[in-house]
Amino acid sequence: MINQHINQHIRQHPSQLNRKSFILTTATLASTMAIALTLGCTEEPPPVVIAPVAPVKVFEPEIIPVTSIADLMLKFDIDSRVNLAEADAPPTDIERIAVLKFYDCFARGNSESLKGMLSPADQFELDRIVSSGDFKKSTDPITHIDVRCAKQESDMCTLAVFHIGAGFQPQLWAYTAGEDTSTFDAIATPANIMDRLSGDNHIAAWYEIVKLELAKADEPDEVLEVAQQDFTKADAASSESTGGGETAPGAPAGAPGKRAPGAPIKPPKPPGFGTK
Repeated sequence: MINQHINQHIRQHPSQLNRKSFILTTATLASTMAIALTLGCTEEPPPVVIAPVAPVKVFEPEIIPVTSIADLMLKFDIDSRVNLAEADAPPTDIERIAVLKFYDCFARGNSESLKGMLSPADQFELDRIVSSGDFKKSTDPITHIDVRCAKQESDMCTLAVFHIGAGFQPQLWAYTAGEDTSTFDAIATPANIMDRLSGDNHIAAWYEIVKLELAKADEPDEVLEVAQQDFTKADAASSESTGGGETAPGAPAGAPGKRAPGAPIKPPKPPGFGTK
């Protein structure tokens, strides 16, 4: 009976059912959207930001291209008696050209071009040996010149062994090389230097020997001590035996042998073009 009554009411009032259904459906959708919005508003943790790692830069020294010694000798017509191995050559073309031209002047006996490449002190020495004829005598018999270059302390250096007849003459220079001018300054040459050089780096060994020579020059002289003796009684007896009151002449003042303390010792002289 109740069901029949409900069905009859629905048939008699269909608009009320539609309105109630709409309200129920709308309420259901609203609840669903509220739940969805509530779930959607949940805060998510911020994403982890990983900073990009900068690539490690490996330092690579700049490689400066250089021209081979053989090509430079051909280009600048360097005398074949100049012998500079690639392993012993300077690191730049400017320095290589300067060194090759420098020794070419010796091989050809070209004192005019050589003078423009020397330090003032060595220019003076060159003028002297050119005037005396020693430069020509030294350069004419050159058979070959062995050259090596290296940096020593703050100096760029070049060492040459001049083969002259059956003998040889070593010389070390410090130099600066530029686009337009180059300057070579002779380093002091200690006695018997070739017999004292050792090891693979003769330029470094040369520097050490010069330092030792200069250190010795700074040392104080040894003072020769002479034993003292009292000659008073002997002089008195001699005076009585001769019957006079005068004393016999004595030895000159000062002890023989060493020079007077404090006199300067000259440091090794840079010969420039050989020792004498």
